[in-house]
Amino acid sequence: MASLEQIHALVDELIQQAKSGALVPVRLPGQLEAVKDALNALSSAASAPVAAAPAQSGTGETAGADDPVAEVMKEQAKFISHAVHELRTPMTSIRGYADMLTTMGQLNEMQKQFAETIRSNARRMEGLLTDVSDISKIRGGTLRYALKMDMYKNVAMMVEKQMQPIAESLGRSLTFDTPQGLPLLNTDGELLAKALCKLVENALRYCEDQCAVTVRAKAENNTLFITIEDNGIGMSPEDLAQLGTIYFRSENEVVRSHKGSGLGIPVAYGILKLLNGTVAVKSEPGVGTTFTISLPGMQ
Repeated sequence: MASLEQIHALVDELIQQAKSGALVPVRLPGQLEAVKDALNALSSAASAPVAAAPAQSGTGETAGADDPVAEVMKEQAKFISHAVHELRTPMTSIRGYADMLTTMGQLNEMQKQFAETIRSNARRMEGLLTDVSDISKIRGGTLRYALKMDMYKNVAMMVEKQMQPIAESLGRSLTFDTPQGLPLLNTDGELLAKALCKLVENALRYCEDQCAVTVRAKAENNTLFITIEDNGIGMSPEDLAQLGTIYFRSENEVVRSHKGSGLGIPVAYGILKLLNGTVAVKSEPGVGTTFTISLPGMQ
């Protein structure tokens, strides 16, 4: 397993190259992949499905402090959280330098392309760091959340704001159907939005031509149901059975054409479980996939 010292060494090398101006754009993707591999190795012990996570107490932290396994998971979560924190600072510097380079008028087209490659890989690494941190905290029971009264339409607006640019860049259609009269929620709106964004982004990316994604909400009694429906590639029964397993990615060529870590769905599932939500999935290859999330309304 990779150690924190090894990760520090990889990051220190990037920092020194950035400070000295010796950063080589064509080498950066490989260097970032090395950091990613080290992070994946650190969290490899948490490779079981998120659904097996311990039950939550009402305080926002995992119950079962006397459980040795739970204690090990909690310590691992703290360790990974520290490693992620140490990595975020240099990644911010790398991205900042790349942003500065793209604004320099003296760059030719090839140099601009190199700078954009740096920016793209830095953004991807930042996203990976966040996912690794979140899944580690979920597994260790240390992910903090604050339940308060909120309206689903506020959450839907956050998701739409974040996902519409992605839909436009991919040439996809993204529609939100949010009717009036939905139950009030006792939830953490930002965390709920993060979970929904993970599911919506997957639906947007794993599509082919004429792709459309629709996010609908409805109320039944005092329960909110949110469906995320797409007409994308769908999933085989075998893939569906693995959904939610950390690092799992389908062998479908459309899925493999997009870079990913296999952490998005586990993070979404883990957050929804913390928020007392349930998830059901229906999918058919070549037809599409529908996620249905249910959340209890305020009593």
